Amino acid sequence: MPPTPPEEHPLPKNPWSRLHALWGAKFVLPFLPALYALALVVFHGELRPEHLIVAALALAFGLAGRRTASLYRQLLPIVVTGIGYDCVRYARALWVTPGRVLSCSFKAAEQTLVPLAHGLTLPEYFMSHHVAAADLAAAVPYFGFAYFAIGYAVWLRFRDPHKMRVFAWGFAFANWISFFVWILVPVAPPWYVHAHGCAVSLADLPSPAGLSRVDALLGIPYFSHFYARAASVFGALPSMHCAYPMLGLFSAWRDAGKKERALHVAYAAWMAASAVYLGHHWVIDVMAGWATAFAGVSLARLMLAPASPLVPAVPDARSPVS
Repeated sequence: MPPTPPEEHPLPKNPWSRLHALWGAKFVLPFLPALYALALVVFHGELRPEHLIVAALALAFGLAGRRTASLYRQLLPIVVTGIGYDCVRYARALWVTPGRVLSCSFKAAEQTLVPLAHGLTLPEYFMSHHVAAADLAAAVPYFGFAYFAIGYAVWLRFRDPHKMRVFAWGFAFANWISFFVWILVPVAPPWYVHAHGCAVSLADLPSPAGLSRVDALLGIPYFSHFYARAASVFGALPSMHCAYPMLGLFSAWRDAGKKERALHVAYAAWMAASAVYLGHHWVIDVMAGWATAFAGVSLARLMLAPASPLVPAVPDARSPVS
C-alpha cells in the first residue's frame, strides 16, 4: 500500500505542535494582528473591535488547517498593509505639521489642471450641484471598497493563484507608497478646503463629506462611523479609493478577457467619478492614485518574476586561448 502523501497527514491536535506543523520557524505570523492589538493596549491604551476581529480571524485561519493557513499566508501582504494603515495616525502625529499641509495651494494647482468658470474646481461644483440619485450611486463603490479588494483577492486565490499573488503584493506596495506620500506631502481634501478655507488644524476630525447626505437619506450613520476611524484627514494624495480598482485592472490586464477588462474599467471609472463628486478627492489625487496602483503592480511583478538561471559562459573554440 503506497504511503500517504505528506499533505494528507493529519495535523497534531496539540496546539503548539499543530502551529509548528503548519508554520515551522515562521510560527509568529498568525499572531501578528494579535501582537499589534496587544501593543496598542500597552502603549496607547486603545483598542477597537476590528482589531480583535482581525486578530481572531488570523488565528483561526492560521491554525484551522493547511488550506486556510495557505490562504492566510497569501493574504499576509494585505494583513500587514492593514496594520501599516492603522500606524499612519501615529506617524502623522510625529511628522505632519499644519505648515506642511497643502490646502489652497493645491486647490490652485487643481484649478490650473481643470479650469472651470468662476475659479471653481470640479469637487466644489458638485458640492453645490448634487442630487439624491447621484449621491446613492456614488456611495455604492465607496460602501465596501476595501472589502471588495479583499474579496477579489480571495476569489483570485481559487481561480488564479499567481494573479492573486501579484494583486496582493501590488496592493501592499501601492499602499505603502501612499503611506509615505501622506506623511511627506500631506494634502487637504476638497471638503476640508471648502469647510475650513486655507487654515489648517491637526485637531480637525475626518468627515464623510458628500457621503453624509447618504447617511441622512438612509437614516443610518454608516459612513460617519467609518470615516471616524480614518488614519489621516490630510491623506488626499494619492487617492487609494481610486487606486484599488486599478490594482485589479493592472493585475488582470494581461490574461483577462474583454468582459473582465470592461468590468474593471467600469469599476475604476465609477470610483473616480464618485471620489470627485463626493468631495473626497481632487482630480490630481485620482490620477496620482492610478499611478500609484501601476507602480505597486509593477513592483509586484518585478518581485515575483522568476529569476533568470545563471548560464555559465562557454568559451568559443575559435577564439585563441591565452
